Amino acid sequence: MTSKDSYFLGALFLFLEIVVGTSIVAIIKFFSSDVSLSIVLMFRYLFCLPILLIVGLNLGGTRYFKIKNKKVMSLRSVSGLLGLSFWYLSVIHLEISKALALSQVMPIFICVLSILFLREKVGIFRWTAILLGLSGAVIIINPDANNWYNIGLLYIFLGTLFASIMFVALRRLGMTENPVATAFWYNLFGSFIFSLYCISTLTFDKISPEIWFMLVIIGVMASAQQIFMALSHTYASASSLAPVHYTTIPLGVVIGVIIFNEKIDLNFLIGTFFVVGSTLFILYREQKKSTS
Repeated sequence: MTSKDSYFLGALFLFLEIVVGTSIVAIIKFFSSDVSLSIVLMFRYLFCLPILLIVGLNLGGTRYFKIKNKKVMSLRSVSGLLGLSFWYLSVIHLEISKALALSQVMPIFICVLSILFLREKVGIFRWTAILLGLSGAVIIINPDANNWYNIGLLYIFLGTLFASIMFVALRRLGMTENPVATAFWYNLFGSFIFSLYCISTLTFDKISPEIWFMLVIIGVMASAQQIFMALSHTYASASSLAPVHYTTIPLGVVIGVIIFNEKIDLNFLIGTFFVVGSTLFILYREQKKSTS
């Protein structure tokens, strides 16, 4: 397989992962008034476990799931659970197009956290990109508009912050652990927490057959999302695939306009341009630094 064919497959699988992930948040937003988010998260985590367990056992048996750096693994699990929970909450309370656009500031958060915790050195160009990206997020939010504040903005901030902490922890885990094992223990932790909460505090009697079907679909889609993500990084590097992530924005716009009757204004377009441009520049500088 040529490098061009390999990159095409990696980009294709990542695009499929983005389509599935965007579809999941759209389904969650659509049914948010009919079922508790905790129940949705319980099914999402539970259905990811079988495929990860099967893959891990086939690759290396039970030894494949051993974790050396348990402290960082704990940080990855807690931050990942909080990040995903706040992300779903933000999509429920915000317009889906705005939530997906604001989520693209994650590379900026990761860059700042890497400076604070990994002591990475950042020059004037990346600091400028960070400020431009944050300015783009402010333009999308548009504080001058009436009734601009929404609790979803707090959720998207917390979701992006915890997700960024998770990715910084994953960088550290990548030095000593395999990705299947870290994904398995993270999903096992999430399924345990939400199963315990749902079984002890919630009832399943009033859930309609339609909602049960939706929960199963989300679980299956979450498993497919894990597979597509793993396959994408099998064929191409994360840095080379970074631009593909921005297909999330037009997908969010299409879903928001067609399904949820959302309106796209000039602030959204200008702010998105700044966010995408700044994060692409940050990723370019990081790739150039790692190459040198």
